[in-house]
Amino acid sequence: MSANSFKTPISLSGIIEPAETLKVQASAGGRIIVLHVDENQRVSEGQLLLTLKNDSQKRKLELSRLQLKINENNVFDSNTQITISNNNVEDLETNLRDIKRRLTEEKTLFEQGSSTRSQFDSLQLQYSRGEVSLKNAKLTLEKSKISMLKSQLTLERSYQELAMSEEALDDTQLKAKIGGFIVAKSVEEGEIISPGAILFQIININQVEIPILVEEADLPLIKEGQPVVFTTPSYRDKEFSGVIDRISWSADPETGQFPLYIKATNPGLKLRAGMSAKVYLLRQ
Repeated sequence: MSANSFKTPISLSGIIEPAETLKVQASAGGRIIVLHVDENQRVSEGQLLLTLKNDSQKRKLELSRLQLKINENNVFDSNTQITISNNNVEDLETNLRDIKRRLTEEKTLFEQGSSTRSQFDSLQLQYSRGEVSLKNAKLTLEKSKISMLKSQLTLERSYQELAMSEEALDDTQLKAKIGGFIVAKSVEEGEIISPGAILFQIININQVEIPILVEEADLPLIKEGQPVVFTTPSYRDKEFSGVIDRISWSADPETGQFPLYIKATNPGLKLRAGMSAKVYLLRQ
């Protein structure tokens, strides 16, 4: 409590709760082969809690990776085919331009009587065949491009399926999403669990919350962010500091009082969930 603050006549009682509580549920079902933690153990965020039997998921993941490799090769092959088809089109276009040039020259010679009809007709036939070959080559190129698009779409689906398989495998290795203490454990090694089953309860006690109820007449003396001090029977000579985090906009229907919530840090983790607290509001 600062030198410029004083306690109001209002003192309120509440029960200390952890600021964060998490009920850990199973994302996948199966048999627990390793249980890595025990009740009352402190865990960190991301720590492995249990491992389920995962042979089928491993096989699915291996198949997903194999299919991904096949589809990557298909995309590579399609890209190679496009390059070959494109080069073929360019070669045929060059050849057709050369034949057209020769045909123009041969026509002039034929009209001047310096060439024969058979020579002129032969070049015309070559040009017609060249046009057909070019048209077919362009069709092949378009088909190669369509095949490439299909291969790319299939590859994209393979990436998604691989991600899903990896996620499914991760589900068989359950990890803590918050750091804290395991206050409840409802499973044992060898047990078969179902998806959605509640396995642990973890509390983060680094911060605590104290819900309390105040009378309507006391509301003008209270505001969010207001500092408080509180004591517990376990530490009678020590005052802990906190602030009013939020005040409910509606009264409790049973008592007619208004809930408000105190937030406080927990230095040295002295405070435990379930401890009673006597709260004193501070004013400048």
